[in-house]
Amino acid sequence: MNFQPPSRSLTTRDYLFIAVVSIFIIAVSAGLFYANLSLPKGGGDFLRHWAGARAFLFERIDPYTLYVPNIVQGLVYGDSAGAGDEPFILDTPFHLLLLYFPFALLSDPMTARAIFALILEWALLALAILSMRLADWEAPRWFSVLFLLFCFVNFFAFQAILEASPVILLTLVYAGIILAMRNEQDELAGALIALSIYYWEAGLPFLVLIAWRSYKEGRARVLAGFGMISIVLLAISFLLYPGWILPALRAGMNNFRADYGFSIFTVLRHALPEYGNLPAWVSAVLLIVLLGYEWNKTLTGDSRRLYWVTCLTLAATPLLGFRTGMDNLAVLVVPLALVFAVIHDRWKGVGSFLNFLFIVLIFATPWALYLFALPRYGVLAQQLLFLFLPVFTLLGLYWIRWWAIRPPRVWADAVNRKS
Repeated sequence: MNFQPPSRSLTTRDYLFIAVVSIFIIAVSAGLFYANLSLPKGGGDFLRHWAGARAFLFERIDPYTLYVPNIVQGLVYGDSAGAGDEPFILDTPFHLLLLYFPFALLSDPMTARAIFALILEWALLALAILSMRLADWEAPRWFSVLFLLFCFVNFFAFQAILEASPVILLTLVYAGIILAMRNEQDELAGALIALSIYYWEAGLPFLVLIAWRSYKEGRARVLAGFGMISIVLLAISFLLYPGWILPALRAGMNNFRADYGFSIFTVLRHALPEYGNLPAWVSAVLLIVLLGYEWNKTLTGDSRRLYWVTCLTLAATPLLGFRTGMDNLAVLVVPLALVFAVIHDRWKGVGSFLNFLFIVLIFATPWALYLFALPRYGVLAQQLLFLFLPVFTLLGLYWIRWWAIRPPRVWADAVNRKS
């Protein structure tokens, strides 16, 4: 008999499916783009990069001067920033500011913001899917859909879209780093690290953990991947603006001294004013010691333990004393996916019910605080809103710790995982 390999050409049905999917994606993208154009004032996180890139490209102005914050404050606030407002000082390293140059070609800031927000919305979908993949998601399809919806409509993701914050893209990169490390794609992990070394308040401890683990394991290819991308971007940046390092450092120091955002220090200083910063220092030091212990344990653990510790590090970062914004808490999508996956994997039917309750809780609580408590209680409601998700995620990660970092311990556990 003469066996022939199956044809590699696409059938009419394949072409029809591709066409329908393409039309659907274009239609959704168009709808989201026009919706983004109607967003209220905001988007300062993106606009400072857009304004900085335009100032350098078209006006030959140093992007690290006060020119950029003044432009962005006018766009966002309609005037100069007030007390407690973010000044939108640009301190992103110039070699990474290059990534925003394509957006600077658009002269209308709202159009540029709408396009960037559209990219963030598709990145949020990719982040939700990748987070489920990292967690070996085995939940029912209805809960997978519920989790995807939660990723889009939770308070912190909404804030990130409103501010057009790159934290969503950075979180997608962090998830990609975890997956690349797990699959031993070290060059890819290093390249992704090179693209994510800004917005320290969202991911500095995570990046330090990955670098430390790579060094301890002798994974030199991570450094190779990091070096290849960094050298190219740095070479271009020094050709365009040879003296950018000192102005960027000065801008970073000015941004560090600015009084805005939230941290464990502002929260506990407000809650316990008679003790000053002491409770915050105690909390931060205890968390650092805890992270040090868990990081050290990864040296004798497998990829399962490293994944749990990376999630723990992301969840603990907002409580380490870094000044941060509500939008940066969108990074907690990654550890929440692990918490939900392990709860379902361990308890099956009861786990699905618990997950449903938890997802309703972490969706409804921040929105209730924002819509009802904030107008009445002001700063207190803001502090609770900031603390709620990191604390909930930390408690959830420690609740599932035993099952997250260990394979099935007994025959019954193995059966439960397969059933």
